[in-house]
Amino acid sequence: MKNPLENDFLNEAIDCFEIGAYRASIVMVWNLTVDHLYEYVLANELTNFNIALSKNTDKRIKITSVLKKDDFGEVPEGKFIEFCRSANIITSDVRRILDGKLGIRNSYAHPSSLQMTESKAIEFIEDLVNNVIIKFKV
Repeated sequence: MKNPLENDFLNEAIDCFEIGAYRASIVMVWNLTVDHLYEYVLANELTNFNIALSKNTDKRIKITSVLKKDDFGEVPEGKFIEFCRSANIITSDVRRILDGKLGIRNSYAHPSSLQMTESKAIEFIEDLVNNVIIKFKV
């Protein structure tokens, strides 16, 4: 990864996966994916994203435009995905992938009896890497 922060997320995800910490590995790959999309939007689609954001009706979101990467922190991840889709930054298929993976990440990132297996983690990681990280070049 060219971006040092993304490289840190990737290395941490690999470290977690290699020791069998599959829950942690999917959380780190999710962080990598979202950070990568933030960078992509900033570099290529900020105007379109801000147009979609300006039409927001969700009272939880107080900002009306993004100027820097930290501003994305004011937008819940699910809404970020929604704004990316409404701005035609991502396709409906990519949105479905991201929404599904966000749900999985949410289920496994909190204490529960759910079991994350190696094969589930591989599928999660491959889907995001192949369909989001590689697809959206920064």
